[in-house]
Amino acid sequence: MNFCLAILAYLLIAAVIGWAILLAFAGKPWLLIVATLVYLVAFAKFGCLSH
Repeated sequence: MNFCLAILAYLLIAAVIGWAILLAFAGKPWLLIVATLVYLVAFAKFGCLSH
C-alpha cells in the first residue's frame, strides 16, 4: 500500500509542477517556487533520511 501511495504522491506533485510551469510562462512564478520547494523538502525528508 505504501508503494501505491508513493506513486500517487509523485503524480500529484508532478501535476502541480506541470501546472506551475504553465503559470510561470504566463508571468506568475509563485506556484513554481512553492512547488519546487515542496518537492525538495519531500525528497530530502523521504529520500535522504531513509539511508
